Amino acid sequence: MVISTSRIIVRSDRRGDLIKTMKGILEPARVERGCLSYRLYNDIENRNAFVLLEEWATQEDLERHIRTENEQRLLALMDLLSVQPELRFNTVSETVGMELIEDVLKTANP
Repeated sequence: MVISTSRIIVRSDRRGDLIKTMKGILEPARVERGCLSYRLYNDIENRNAFVLLEEWATQEDLERHIRTENEQRLLALMDLLSVQPELRFNTVSETVGMELIEDVLKTANP
């Protein structure tokens, strides 16, 4: 799995433009082959800061997504930003859930 995070800070006068454009990008991306999750979050401490969190089944799925028209629209949005976006791509080989916390708590309190 590949997890992509993009921290986006938009100019305050273009915030509405970013949100409008992102609403049109989110759903089409979510139905692409290999998309596990595609969500935009707003930072509660800075209303002009957003985090786009993407989860893709494989590297190939992510690369196919990058070539789409929707992704090209997102890249065009970079002109609305007040600073260069922070982009990170993490490859995940294993995912666990609540069982990790349960295991840690069991060993801490025998």
